[in-house]
Amino acid sequence: MARKKQTTGISAYYSAIQKIFNLESEVLTGVLPHYGERGKNDEERLKDFLTKVLPHKFGIGTGFIVCSEPSKPVSNQTDIVIFDQLLNSPLYRELSSDVYPIEMVYATVEVKGVLQKKDIKKTLESIGKIRNLTKNKKYVEYGSVPKSPENKDQRVVSVSEYHVDLSPRAFLFAYTKRGWRTLENFNDFLTQSLFEFKDAHLHGIIVLEKDWFLYQEAYPKEGVEFHCHDNNSLLRFTNKMLHDIQSFPMGIMLIDAYFKEFLSNKQIQRMRG
Repeated sequence: MARKKQTTGISAYYSAIQKIFNLESEVLTGVLPHYGERGKNDEERLKDFLTKVLPHKFGIGTGFIVCSEPSKPVSNQTDIVIFDQLLNSPLYRELSSDVYPIEMVYATVEVKGVLQKKDIKKTLESIGKIRNLTKNKKYVEYGSVPKSPENKDQRVVSVSEYHVDLSPRAFLFAYTKRGWRTLENFNDFLTQSLFEFKDAHLHGIIVLEKDWFLYQEAYPKEGVEFHCHDNNSLLRFTNKMLHDIQSFPMGIMLIDAYFKEFLSNKQIQRMRG
């Protein structure tokens, strides 16, 4: 077949990628006999896609999310963590997963090869746990001040602490599903589930095989409200994610808050000038 001179356009491009995703998940991932490895395979395919479409300032990894308050429980292991890799770094880097301070996390993505009802509730519970870590986010700004009123020419580094209580964006990526005959049924189930898990919020959810994409409205007039689409789902998912993480404020985390159990007050004050 001869190629046309004009470009196919971005919609056709994403439609082709979506078909490839479906084939890879159904045929290539399906050859693996172990269900755990199938899930890992699906996660790696999505990671590879995100690496291609997200700006390089966004790191893509797997692991656990923590805050500086020891009494707060650590998150469940998160399939995909989208994190800042310009200003901050994970607390620990290991072969299978990393540990991320909540301050450096832009978004999380849970990945399901076959989405079922039990997965929705488990995902919402996990999202709520991560959002509760947000209350302890601590950042710093560095400046310059005189060391003392008598020595104005002797300047030292100043540190100003500030807080941002915005929660990481939360997404759910499913290759296919089991249950929910229609998009309306799916919307109704999500809405009812979020009444139960009030701490959670879904910034985007895609069911690739059905070409469904939904995202939750922030602070509707009443109840829970989703915007639902049954076309161009991968393009919509990517667009929504880019908008949500590009608009997310990021700063330098207050590392002292994590190391405080190892540092004396004098050491911390010395570091702060």
